[in-house]
Amino acid sequence: MSRLKKLYEKDGYIVLKNIIPSEILIHLTSIIDKLVADGKKLKVTNDYFEILNDLSSGKPRIERIKSPHKLDNYFLNILKITEIKNTLKLLLGENVRLQNVKLNLKLGNGGSPVEWHQDWAFYPHTNDDVLAVGIVIDDMTEENGPVMFVPGSHKGPIHNHMSNGFFCGAVSEDIVNQFVDKAQSMILPSGSVTFHHARLLHASKINNTSKQRRFLLYELMSSDAWPLAGSASVFGSWVDMNDRIIFGKQSVHPRLSNVPVRIPQPLPKKMTSIYQLQRDGDNKVYSPKS
Repeated sequence: MSRLKKLYEKDGYIVLKNIIPSEILIHLTSIIDKLVADGKKLKVTNDYFEILNDLSSGKPRIERIKSPHKLDNYFLNILKITEIKNTLKLLLGENVRLQNVKLNLKLGNGGSPVEWHQDWAFYPHTNDDVLAVGIVIDDMTEENGPVMFVPGSHKGPIHNHMSNGFFCGAVSEDIVNQFVDKAQSMILPSGSVTFHHARLLHASKINNTSKQRRFLLYELMSSDAWPLAGSASVFGSWVDMNDRIIFGKQSVHPRLSNVPVRIPQPLPKKMTSIYQLQRDGDNKVYSPKS
């Protein structure tokens, strides 16, 4: 077993620094800038742009671009970078499927935090060979709300992400207090890549700088990890499953593993993204409490 895989199995995440070629990063950034310029014309959330009132000014601004690969196919090219593709094969095997892509913008002067959560609470599957790949678009520093991981938490329970009887996409402050002292901030240069297990606890604080801190995330899994009904796991259709294969082929034999699962139900009436879910719930550590 390679050193990287051992580290991933131990901590639940690994980091590859400075692996995105500068020309790719420049082109990717130009695409993002154009999408953001288009999104600034909007006042309310739609299928691709999550528009929320700024926590400080109260004015609407973009927090996330949802499924940016459906707006520009170049986003999928990132997964073809040799180091990323080889690492995915190492961690997930020869058959890998994409679920979705999301771009968290973390704008300057108060870009929204993401409260502590586990991705697995949103989209459990028949086995937990499920992870997220994160592309560091801008340098992550202590001041701009870097992503934080709790090493080894992927081996623990799936915590309660409920508030007021509804799924809110965040764990309570009482739970946070049990592990927050173990959290590691990812202080990383632009062009670095993170790989984190779907069961890993993670979060990010408010961006207190004047500059944006963008983070591009890909949800990926082994093709024998089938989505569970009642969750945010995506099925769509057999054709859709095959269309989302990154490499290898889609399996018709779900692999069933003895892993902890909590179905994220019941859902609130309004559910546009993790940002809205967490704002509407009471499980807040880094966001202003309502």
